[in-house]
Amino acid sequence: MSTRVAVVVQRYGLEVQGGAEAQARHVAEALAESMHVEVITTCALDYATWADHYRAGAQDVNGVRVLRFPVAAPRDAAGFERATRAAYAAPHDEALGLAWMRAQGPDAPGLTAHLAERGRDYDAVVLVTYLYATTALTIGSVADRALLIPELHDEPPLRLSVFDRVFAAARLVLFNTPEERALGARRFGVDDARARVVGLGVDPPPPTDPERLRRAHGIARPYALCVGRLDPSKGTDALVADHARYRAASPEGLDLVLAGSGELALPEHPWLHRLGVVSEQEKHDALAGAAVVVLPSPYESLSIVQLEAWSHGRPTLANAASPVLVGQSRRCGGGLWYADADEYAVMLDYLARTPVLADAIGRQAHRAAGEAHSWDRVRRQWRDAVAEVAAGRAPAA
Repeated sequence: MSTRVAVVVQRYGLEVQGGAEAQARHVAEALAESMHVEVITTCALDYATWADHYRAGAQDVNGVRVLRFPVAAPRDAAGFERATRAAYAAPHDEALGLAWMRAQGPDAPGLTAHLAERGRDYDAVVLVTYLYATTALTIGSVADRALLIPELHDEPPLRLSVFDRVFAAARLVLFNTPEERALGARRFGVDDARARVVGLGVDPPPPTDPERLRRAHGIARPYALCVGRLDPSKGTDALVADHARYRAASPEGLDLVLAGSGELALPEHPWLHRLGVVSEQEKHDALAGAAVVVLPSPYESLSIVQLEAWSHGRPTLANAASPVLVGQSRRCGGGLWYADADEYAVMLDYLARTPVLADAIGRQAHRAAGEAHSWDRVRRQWRDAVAEVAAGRAPAA
C-alpha cells in the first residue's frame, strides 16, 4: 500500500507567491511521484488578509490532490497590530503568544478539525512553516508522524515561547541550510537526531530572451535586479535608498529593476523600474539579462532567487545581515555581500565595472549550485525522511 502523506501549508496554488509556499508545492509534487499525497490548506490567496479566494473542498493542482478549508474571518489588521505589540513585549507569556497566533491567522477551524480527527489516516504529515496557525495549532494532534519544514530565520516572532511546543512536537525537522539548522539548535534545542539539512533543488532555466523583457518594459540601460515581494521586511525600501546613494556617486551606474508584488510607496527615479508581478518566463528573462542580482532581505532560510540567479550564471549581491545568504554565497562562490549603503555602492560598482570577473563568479556559482542542489538528491532526502517518520509512527486507530 502506498505511503499516505499530508502536506500542510497556509496557502497553496500556482498563483501563490512566497518562498515557503513554493517549497511546499515542490515537496508535494516530488513526493507524489511515489506516494499518495494530499495537500491540506486554506482557501486564501493573500497572506495579509487571508480572505477566501479559492473554493472550498478538493481539487487537483498539477496532479496533486488539494483539500481547501475556509478561513473563519479575514485578518483584523488593527487587532493584529495590538496583539503583536503585546506579545513582543512579553515573549515568554504563552497566552499572549497564542492570542498573537490567532490574530495573525489564518484561522481555519475546518483544517484544524480535519487533522485532529483524520490526522492518523496519514502515515506522515509535513508542515510548512513554523510561523502560522496552520502549523502551530495542529502539530500537536499529529506529533507522532510530523515533519516540520520551519523556514526559520532570525525575526521577532522567533522569540515567542508559543513556538517552543511546535519544535518539541516534530519527529523530524527539515532545514534548508546549515545556518538555519544552527539557529534551530540555538533557539529550540533541535538536536542532531531530529535534524536534517535538505533544502531545494534547482530546475534548469528555460530558454531566455533578455531583449524581449527590455523592449516590453522600456529598460534601455544595464541593470541590477531584485525579485520578490516589495515590502520593508524584505529590505526593498532600504535597497532603493542604498541604490539612490550609489547612483548619486556613480551617475552612469546600473539601473535598478524590481520584479514582484507589493504596493510599497517608493520615490520616483529615472533609474528605477517597477515591473510588478511577472510571469515565470519574464522572471527568467530578467535574471538572464541582469548585470547583478541583488538580495536585500535580512530574513531568509533559503533564497530560491539566489539559486535561480546562479542557474543563469549571474553573480549576486546579498544583505550581510542574513547568515543564510552569506553562507550560500560562500559555499557556491557566487557573489558578494554588503553590510551598509557604502559597501553596497562599492560592491555593486565593482561588479558593474568588471563584467569579466562578474561573469566568472556567476559561472562558478552555476557549477557549484548545480551540484549542491540536485533535484535527485533533494527528492531522495525528502522521501527518506518521510519513510523514516512513517516507519516509526504509532499504529492507526
